[in-house]
This record gives sequence, structure tokens and C-alpha cells, in this order.
Amino acid sequence: MLALSFGMALYTVNDTCVKLVGRELPFGEIIFLRGILSVLLLAGALIFTGQWRRVTRSASAPVLWRSFFDALGTIMFVAALVRMNFAELVAVVLTSPLLLTALAAITLGDKVGWRRWIAICVGLLGTVFIVKPSPQAFDVWALVALSAAFFSAGRDLATRHISKDIPTLVVSLYGAIAIMLAGASLGLFENWAWPTPSQWLGIAVAAIFLGIGTYFTVLAFREVDIPTVAPFRYTLLFWSALSGYLIFREVPDRWAFVGAALIAFGGLYTLHREGVRRREISARAIPPT
Repeated sequence: MLALSFGMALYTVNDTCVKLVGRELPFGEIIFLRGILSVLLLAGALIFTGQWRRVTRSASAPVLWRSFFDALGTIMFVAALVRMNFAELVAVVLTSPLLLTALAAITLGDKVGWRRWIAICVGLLGTVFIVKPSPQAFDVWALVALSAAFFSAGRDLATRHISKDIPTLVVSLYGAIAIMLAGASLGLFENWAWPTPSQWLGIAVAAIFLGIGTYFTVLAFREVDIPTVAPFRYTLLFWSALSGYLIFREVPDRWAFVGAALIAFGGLYTLHREGVRRREISARAIPPT
């Protein structure tokens, strides 16, 4: 719980720096430069801990799929980040746990009861209040944010299948490399410029906080009861709203508040029902004495 809450705070610092620098530099360049620094930091941590020998042996399908989805999700998130209200963006991205539950039911055959399906629908309804699908207020970037949530759900689904023997730092390194390469590929369609010292500082701070945040987030979901830990992902709503107001003077409209509340309710209730189901399964598995 502490690891995930701390990771969300670190992510907010990273996102704030990217949003500031993104006003002046192409987002593909930011992703690439930040990715280089993140890879170097994680590689240094692997060498320091002696886990670098595990890197080549850890290239399993789940690790590669997780990295692929992580890269796509990052591209979509950063693209929306530089154009959307911070808190509204994060609210849409937090539909990821709902999408994860739906994907697990569709692809893995997980049993999802009617209560959780209703909660998923309620949460997705909340995105409608943020997207505002009317001709006058339609926000296409909110749909980009929703695609980032979808790829994040795919990333988390792949994380479930990663062997416990693969170190968390190695998983984080593979993700950082994939994100760096994704940023480089975007450079084919952008006009890059050499960053100023202040821009380099923003990118460096973003890389440091992203690298540490990724480590704590991956750590939070390994060998734990996910329904107990996952609700603390929603602390990101508080941090992003605080940063959006203090740094960017952003105040979401009333419909965005309604949408965020529906998304949070749907996500938290889905996690609650998953915890109830797991306890019921555990109770049935214990033989009577």
C-alpha cells in the first residue's frame, strides 16, 4: 500500500515536469530523452545490486508484452498530457483497473459477476462526462487518454504472468527501453531541437522520479493481494488535482468532477467485489475441521 501510494506521488512529479517541458518540445523527443536517462539509472541500479546478469535471461513473453503495452500507453498518455487538464486526464486513465477486470474476463476467463460488470459500466460512464461527446464540447484528447488506460490495463494483465523469479528492476528496465525506442520512432515525424538547460533539468527530474516510481509500482503488485493494494492507485487523483491547481492553475468543471467520482466509485467497488470473491474462494478451499 505504501509502495503504490509513494509511486503515484512520484509519477505526479514526473508528469508535471513532462507537461511543463511539453509546452516547448515535441513529446516524442521528451519521451526519448527521458527514456535514455531512465535506462541509464535502472542499468546502474542493476549493476549496483548485481542483478544485471539476469537481464538477458528474463526476456520472457510476458515481460516483452508488458514492455510493449507500457510503451504504447506512455505515448498516448504524454500526447494527452500536454493538451488536457491534468486531473481530467488522470481520471480517464484511472479506468485502467476497470478495463483490466474486463480484459481478464474476456481473455483469461476470469469470472466477473453482475455487480462488477455494473461497476465497470458506471466507471466507463464517468468518462462520458469528461469526454463530453457533444459537438460543442467534445474532447478528442480524452479518447487518447482512454486508449492509454486500455494499454495500461494490458500492461498490468501481462505483469500478472511474469515469473516471480524475475527481479523487479529487470522488469522496469525492459519497460524503460521499450518507452525509449517508442520515443525515438516518433522522432521520424517530429522536428527535434536541442533542449535548453532548464528543459534538460525538467527531463532529468522526470526521468529520476519516473524510474523510482516505476520500481515502487511494479513492487506494489508483486506477490500481494491485488484487491487490497490496488485502491491506493486512486491517490493519483489527489496528487494530480493538487499539481494541476498549484502549477497550472487548472480547475476541472463540475461535469469532470462527476465523471471522476463515477470512475473512482466504479474502480473501488470492482476491487471490493474482487476481494470478496477471493475470500469466498479461499473459504471454500479450506477443508472443514
